[in-house]
Amino acid sequence: MIAPSAICLALLLSSCSHSPLPRVPKPLILLPPETVFTPCKRPVLQGTTWGDAVSYTLQLKAALMICAGQVNTLNIWKNGLEKNFHK
Repeated sequence: MIAPSAICLALLLSSCSHSPLPRVPKPLILLPPETVFTPCKRPVLQGTTWGDAVSYTLQLKAALMICAGQVNTLNIWKNGLEKNFHK
């Protein structure tokens, strides 16, 4: 009974003598800056006067500029990635 156990033990221990398999690195996930994930606010027209309409127009212009800035940031980030991968 001792001989078969010794053979099994020798076979099991021989598998430990090999070096471990190399670890596969986790893929790197590159994300754009956090500022581009902020939802754009849509102003709401409040009131019925021409002054309210002008105020609303200025709010729309500001919201559009913020969203355009986010798109510009995404484009800059994307172009930076493309330059790094094509080196």
